[in-house]
Amino acid sequence: MRAVVCGICGFVGSADRDLLAEMLERLAHRGPDDEGIFIDEQRRIGLGHRRLSIIDVSGGHQPMANERGDIVLVANGEVYNHHELRNLLERRGHRFRTRSDSEVILHLYEDEGPGCLEQLNGMFAFALYDRRKGTVFLARDRIGIKPLYYAAFPRVFLFASEIKALMALPGCDVAVRPEAVDAYLSLRYVPGPETLLRDVRSLPAGCYAVVSRDRRVYENRWWHPEVPAAPGRLTDDEYVEEFARRFETSIRRRLMSEVPLGVYLSGGIDSGAITAAVAGMTDVPVRTFSVGFGFEHDELAEAERLANTFSCRHTSVHCRLSDLGKLPEIVYHLDQPIGDPIVLPMFLLAETAKNSVTVVLAGEGADELLAGYLFFKVLARARAAATVLRRSILSSLVAGCIEAIPASLLNRAFDYPATLGTRGRTKVADFVRLLKNGDLAAQWRHLVSLFDDRDKAMLYTSDFAAEVASAGTEAQTTRSGASHVVDQLVRLQFAHWLPDDILMKQDRLSMAHGIEVRVPFLDHELVEWLLSVPPGLKQRGRQSKYLLRAYGRKILPPEVSARAKKPFYAPIENFVRDPAFRELVSDCLSDEAVRRRGMFDPAAIRDLRARAEEGEFLYVKQVFSLVMLELWFRRFVEHAGGIRAVAGPIGGG
Repeated sequence: MRAVVCGICGFVGSADRDLLAEMLERLAHRGPDDEGIFIDEQRRIGLGHRRLSIIDVSGGHQPMANERGDIVLVANGEVYNHHELRNLLERRGHRFRTRSDSEVILHLYEDEGPGCLEQLNGMFAFALYDRRKGTVFLARDRIGIKPLYYAAFPRVFLFASEIKALMALPGCDVAVRPEAVDAYLSLRYVPGPETLLRDVRSLPAGCYAVVSRDRRVYENRWWHPEVPAAPGRLTDDEYVEEFARRFETSIRRRLMSEVPLGVYLSGGIDSGAITAAVAGMTDVPVRTFSVGFGFEHDELAEAERLANTFSCRHTSVHCRLSDLGKLPEIVYHLDQPIGDPIVLPMFLLAETAKNSVTVVLAGEGADELLAGYLFFKVLARARAAATVLRRSILSSLVAGCIEAIPASLLNRAFDYPATLGTRGRTKVADFVRLLKNGDLAAQWRHLVSLFDDRDKAMLYTSDFAAEVASAGTEAQTTRSGASHVVDQLVRLQFAHWLPDDILMKQDRLSMAHGIEVRVPFLDHELVEWLLSVPPGLKQRGRQSKYLLRAYGRKILPPEVSARAKKPFYAPIENFVRDPAFRELVSDCLSDEAVRRRGMFDPAAIRDLRARAEEGEFLYVKQVFSLVMLELWFRRFVEHAGGIRAVAGPIGGG
């Protein structure tokens, strides 16, 4: 098998080889091992590919074609069930030229068209040029593990693994969507399928698109993260046994590699379960990697103890203030801002891991599938009391009481090591007022929002507020028929949070260093089964991830399974008074920089900066998110024509 994790790109409506080469150059970090180009000059269609080889590292090249040469493929990712599919296709008479898992896609599409997607188990994004029809077929995996973007410019259609490659088009429009900025300030990421750039769109997870020769795009969904009817009732022990079987099958699928492989280990149960399972399946010590911050709440010590338990070759990474200088480079690789300081340790973790491994297993997806986040617990408890609080007078009374509680007392109920603060207390009171209606999506958005409507009213200039209102916003809603709050929240995570935040930043920050990350919790067969599991096996009483903890008791030290969840959290509030951080904030959020953007009131920004310097949790996070937004504007708007990897700060002049 030739497993290929890479960058792909292409166009419809051009035969410009130089443009394709420039697009590939901007994806070079995703595929340092090989490059390939295909252009049909007559039909003006091109495909490009950058390759990072994982298996059969000496062979394989894309773009690749089928036997007759009438279907051409560029693919990013892996198909884990390629052996079974290859046997099926050979029985049908297909002849394979390589041992590549990607070639399976070619022949399967040749037989079944878009229906081929339902047979693929893996993480993938690919493009097929179908010469028989004169169309380009784009597809993305069910969960959105691998990225794919496209832009329909006036004279050419472009697609690529990363937005920066689309901006290789000379003179391309970099107009920013105000409603996307508004959404970013709420969520700290940009929810797809739209992006910050007006002309660029993300192909949603579980979707495909057909692009005609005249550049019309027909997008369709081929997979839904539904919550199906529960199967026949099993005992708790039977559910745990079935989880173990499916989870360990997923792990085995992801251990295929001819290059060194490791695990990101935090010390918690998600990565701990992966480490324990991998250690039991391999004959060599597992390489593990952890990151910490030198403060009392990081998990480096727990991770090191767990690594020693399974005789791992462990590496600890320390995130320091001096690493703030990497933020411009991080923004470049992210393509869109992520207003969460966790991107810094994630970047450092991949940078260090690259010295030892090329493939890493990570625990993304466990919190989304098994109700691991704080908001699952908060919403479940709050909605249990909603029958009383829906009476407007009572909800207002309780909210008023919360606003009167001393902040120091309320902090005891706050799961983060930072202080909730006075603004956080107000947000809790506003949340209680929302309980008088049954809109779960609105309640969830309020809990996870960084800037809420109250904040934005003070922050926005009148002109920018009018632009946002004129553009409108698309609310995040649930589509499934799930009735239980946990199941509805799981569905919400799949809609945007998982593909557009969690998986996006993991892909960009790992591929920045040529690291492939595999996510065992997001094997689609495991996902579909977990969606059917009763909610009481995800959250039971005060305990989150009940099913995973029960499994963990069989393979992990007792203290790991019993330990309360700690958020993977960068304590940026400890940096606010440091000169390096203050200099970064002063540069990015100066009156001059703020006026240049025309979106925010300089006086409101000055007030926010002053409050953040006092160390209050929410204000510090708000300032950091604004810094990341400004760094993005400087790289992707002001310097759009000269986008390249950067090693240091970008001046705002």
